Amino acid sequence: MASVPSYSEDKYEDPSSPSDTESSTTNYGHVDDEPVHLSYRNGVLAWGASELRDDNIIVATEVGETIGHTIFSLAPDAADSPFELRTTRATLLPQAFLDKHLFKTLPSYLQTDHIHVLISTLSGTGLAPAFFDDVLHPLLRAIGLADSAYTVTRTRSAESVKDFAKSTLLVAANGGQEQTVLMLSGDGGMVDTINGLMESGDRSSSYVKPILSQLPLGTGNALFHSLHNPSSISPIYIQGLQTLLHGAPRPLPIFRANFSPGARLLTNEGQTASPLTNRSLYGAVVASYGLHATLVADSDTTEYRKHGDKRFGLVAKDLLFPENGSKPHAYKAEVLLDGKPLERQEHGYVLASLVSNLEKTFTISPASKPMDGKLRVVYFGALDGQGAMEVMKAAYAGGKHTEMTAVGYKTVDVLRIDFDEEGESWKWRRCCVDGLIVGVEEGGWMKVGLVGKGNEAVEVVSDI
Repeated sequence: MASVPSYSEDKYEDPSSPSDTESSTTNYGHVDDEPVHLSYRNGVLAWGASELRDDNIIVATEVGETIGHTIFSLAPDAADSPFELRTTRATLLPQAFLDKHLFKTLPSYLQTDHIHVLISTLSGTGLAPAFFDDVLHPLLRAIGLADSAYTVTRTRSAESVKDFAKSTLLVAANGGQEQTVLMLSGDGGMVDTINGLMESGDRSSSYVKPILSQLPLGTGNALFHSLHNPSSISPIYIQGLQTLLHGAPRPLPIFRANFSPGARLLTNEGQTASPLTNRSLYGAVVASYGLHATLVADSDTTEYRKHGDKRFGLVAKDLLFPENGSKPHAYKAEVLLDGKPLERQEHGYVLASLVSNLEKTFTISPASKPMDGKLRVVYFGALDGQGAMEVMKAAYAGGKHTEMTAVGYKTVDVLRIDFDEEGESWKWRRCCVDGLIVGVEEGGWMKVGLVGKGNEAVEVVSDI
């Protein structure tokens, strides 16, 4: 990249400006070597007929010892690829703009000797590889992280993330090494990492929690939306990059879901059933039974994943309004909250959550705060299709469903479900743990409880 020539500063005073504060946001400067008036007002950097909006800006970096800067932004409508990283060279940028966007120094977690970039090729609609190649890789170079400063791992199968966590992260963590992982993935990559670290129970006294910084490239990105400040920034990737550069790591609360002996992890679109290690899974988002679990399981196919988060709506219609005109399935089980059974034996929805949002605008647990470590259960009975739809609509309206008389909402230490569904099929006895699907045998059970504070698997970088 060509260096930016140095110019003497010449402040532009606008006589029509109503205040000194506003006039100070306008300078004489240069953009890509062209002399211009630069103004920064209401989140917009403008010069001539051009502008850059805060919503598209990732960061501004200094150019050597000069008064020049390079502004990195994402094109709002990339034509030739999913992502287009743009660089704008400028001098004498308004101070208010620099105060907001200037990159000053690498955060401590990007100064460690053990940095990994994990590219989950199967997450969401498969955008992670392009995001690394077109955006993250050149950005890391720009902030001073050479290719030799980190190791890149691209997943090859559904087991790759978990295997990486067990063979690389766990070994180093037990050896007392500080590690940072830039996770180009959705919630699935995060939960696979947690399970790879936790399932063996092999943690030494020297264990150092790996630090994960998520670049949200999944479908719902529940963890990211719940662990970050609400933002109008679109796309979400910009907030992820800004958090990587300016955030702070905090321990991520997790739960453990234990299952009866015959439970099996269902993969390969439900065609493969595998025993669970120690009959348990760990999660940081949700453990569910009923409509949510069936919805996630039925939509987790290659064909449905092409539709991104719209896949859930496509499957929900079939579940809530069966073609034969019947009511939605009534899930038969005994549900116990802290040992106390609910009065009903038929259910529509039972979901334990550690987070507030399952999607950006789907607020499943409005009382949940980032990293608060509280397990809250949302539940309702066997409603008809329209009734269930009304509950879901209210969740999209800021979590108003928790105010409905048909919906229960409670903070618990332990959720237990004893299944009463008969038959050999898993279909109505499937549970969801952070997107992983578990089929439970006839007469089986699931028990969900918090992992104690201090025993978390990882820390996660957040902008909270």
